[in-house]
Amino acid sequence: MSYNKKWDGRAIFHVDINSFYSSCEEIRDPSLKGQYHAVIMTRQEDKITKGVVATCSYEAKKLGVKSAMSLSKALELCPGLILRKVDKKYYNNISEKVIKILQKYADILEQASIDEAFLDCTSKISTLDTSVNTYAKLIKNTIKENCGGLLTSIGVASTKSIAKIASDFQKPDGLTIVYDDELKAFLNPLEVEKISGIGTKTQKLLKEMNIITVGQLAKTDVQTLIERFGRKTGIWMWQVSNGQYFDPVVPRGNHVSLSAEFTLETFSLDRFQLKSFLEDLVNKLYERVTHNSYQFKTVGIKLVRTDFSIESRETSYAMYKNDRKSIESVIDGLLDRFNLENKSGIDDATGFTEKILPIRKIGLKVSNLTRLEKENFRSKSKTLLDYVD
Repeated sequence: MSYNKKWDGRAIFHVDINSFYSSCEEIRDPSLKGQYHAVIMTRQEDKITKGVVATCSYEAKKLGVKSAMSLSKALELCPGLILRKVDKKYYNNISEKVIKILQKYADILEQASIDEAFLDCTSKISTLDTSVNTYAKLIKNTIKENCGGLLTSIGVASTKSIAKIASDFQKPDGLTIVYDDELKAFLNPLEVEKISGIGTKTQKLLKEMNIITVGQLAKTDVQTLIERFGRKTGIWMWQVSNGQYFDPVVPRGNHVSLSAEFTLETFSLDRFQLKSFLEDLVNKLYERVTHNSYQFKTVGIKLVRTDFSIESRETSYAMYKNDRKSIESVIDGLLDRFNLENKSGIDDATGFTEKILPIRKIGLKVSNLTRLEKENFRSKSKTLLDYVD
């Protein structure tokens, strides 16, 4: 790919801080740089003897240590592994510093999680008359120089979904730019699991349809996908695989939302259990919707994994809704878009696989809200809603 070409259209950046928790620990203790070390999710307060790897240094990754691996397994692979306990408050402070830097380079910024963000840089790229390559390197260098040497991987594309795929393409410290005329060549060979939002269950169903790569997904008739996965998911998958899902970069907090959350007493990957907890939250959330006289268009699920990473999936209706069923009925479809199923054998020490982090907290949300009393033109007889089916 040529990185000196002129960029046309939307310039969406996905910035991902590499091995964030471990990198934060290296800022606090520079002697860790170049060492085999890992951040452990554990309930122990003093000496760490049990737990799960939240993240680790790239040196440890080369020996096979990975996220969600039990500590006992990690120590088998790397006996001299240096351990640190998760320190969320400290990591949040560093994350906030990075976000403040990114805000200066973005027209619009959407923080996706503690260690990643989407930036719409379309106007700035055009105004500065600079290449996306130069601009991305400037962002990377600014973060590195002002945040203790933090390395980032950046993906640039015309859509958020492709920018996210690109940022994961050349880790660590990578930069991948996907121009529109090179989009097909970039996407087509990739496996469908590279698309954020296609979970294990969906992958299995696609495999049954002999759809393994993004290119095969892109060539599949959209009606076939709709019949198998439903209208919203089918169209979404087809659009993403063809580079035509142009969802906007949306700042957090710009839209009013209502949510209900629940912290699990025991970490879980049990889809049935998670669905049950989410259904329990429906009543609580719906009560808040009706109490505040709200209508909503968007329903979303948030899952917080054991390393505190946040994943969210949402779906939107064309028209405003204010009924309980419109919240509850989308839970199944949204859960299907998360990785919840085991891909390999269970690890005896943790009860989980080494590849998929279990869930510690769940949330249910409605957004794109409007108040009923502001939308209805009331009269002594009928309102406009009386004439609408």
